[in-house]
Amino acid sequence: MQTLLKNTDAYKLLSTEREENRLNHAYLILMDDARSLRSVLTEFALVFFGCENENVVGRYERIANLIKKESFSDCLFFPKSDKKFAVSDVDEIKEESALNPVEGDKKLFVIGDFAELGVAQQNKLLKLLEEPPEKVYFLLGATTSYPILQTVLSRVKKLEIPPFSEREIQSFLLRNYSDEILDREKIAFYSATANGWVGNAQSALEDSYFDELCFDSFALCLKEKPLPVLAKKLGESKRKKELISFLRLIFRDALFLKSGVGANALLLRSQAEKVQKVADRYEMNALVHAQTVFTEAEKQVKFNTNFAQCIEICFAKIENPKFFE
Repeated sequence: MQTLLKNTDAYKLLSTEREENRLNHAYLILMDDARSLRSVLTEFALVFFGCENENVVGRYERIANLIKKESFSDCLFFPKSDKKFAVSDVDEIKEESALNPVEGDKKLFVIGDFAELGVAQQNKLLKLLEEPPEKVYFLLGATTSYPILQTVLSRVKKLEIPPFSEREIQSFLLRNYSDEILDREKIAFYSATANGWVGNAQSALEDSYFDELCFDSFALCLKEKPLPVLAKKLGESKRKKELISFLRLIFRDALFLKSGVGANALLLRSQAEKVQKVADRYEMNALVHAQTVFTEAEKQVKFNTNFAQCIEICFAKIENPKFFE
């Protein structure tokens, strides 16, 4: 994870402020990746204590290992791993904040996902964030800032982690998974449909739903059954956003073939025959327009309560764009 983070402005800023001894009393790490948030907070905690480098030795090496295990006495993680934040956690934070650091001159409280805390819990912590005891610092994590009280937001320094590139996510997966489960085509697909977040790509890789999405997506593109029938069947899909992303990539590959770029440029190389059928079925302008249609649908799909209708509208826009002007 450090390899991904070290080039972000947020990571560089915290490192600089630590080196210059001007740490803010509270930081909010914003990253729309619930699965990765805890590990990201751990990496930032390492930076906070100056033990992020792989070649640290002695005391800093020991501290780094303890932080990674969430067992360093001056770096307390809440809630406990795989647990929900509880009222008792607030009480423990308040009690611990009154105690001096055990080993150094700083005590850090790491809390994630702060957006899951209720209003009452946030208000109970507000006093600490407003007037933290000397030597006490906070590192809050959140996938979104919207549920967080404005009074809390006004007392923290926001550090936003932007989405990563497809290439960065591919590299992460190749570094962190064994060769036995790596399929280069699927890695490329999961990276392209992860919306910039490694947690999405990891979940996709581990769930291995590529074949199912492939079958359903080509059935839609090639109209193997009447569109309303297919759309209704997929209306309750648990992979709505991924399905839309797969459709976008099919049309992208079809556009490559239609424009003469060649099969070597395809993401879905193992499906080249079906991609060619899609390229033959649609006009060039429809394939181009499909990228805009599906990209917009990816952004809106979580707000769309009728997914079957969403699918039908997407194909209607691709095949009859003037009707929607």
